[in-house]
Amino acid sequence: MDDPEFNLLISVILIPVVIWIHVWVRKRRISRLNKSGQEEYGSLGSTLISTLGEGVAVLSSLILIIWIAGSILRYLFPAIFGAPL
Repeated sequence: MDDPEFNLLISVILIPVVIWIHVWVRKRRISRLNKSGQEEYGSLGSTLISTLGEGVAVLSSLILIIWIAGSILRYLFPAIFGAPL
């Protein structure tokens, strides 16, 4: 399935997923703010799980952004990437 049109379709479908991941992480961080603007956690365990989970989510979404950009550029400029015309 190395078809450029298929990769472009998957890229377009993944764009809202990436945006949703960033919005989800932002809402979680905002919901933990106290009156003075500092993040509050219930325990050390929830701190670690939240930090690691959100970090993995953001990292995976950034990797998806790079893959999406590459797929779109490969579709628009196939000669640059050595793809058959």
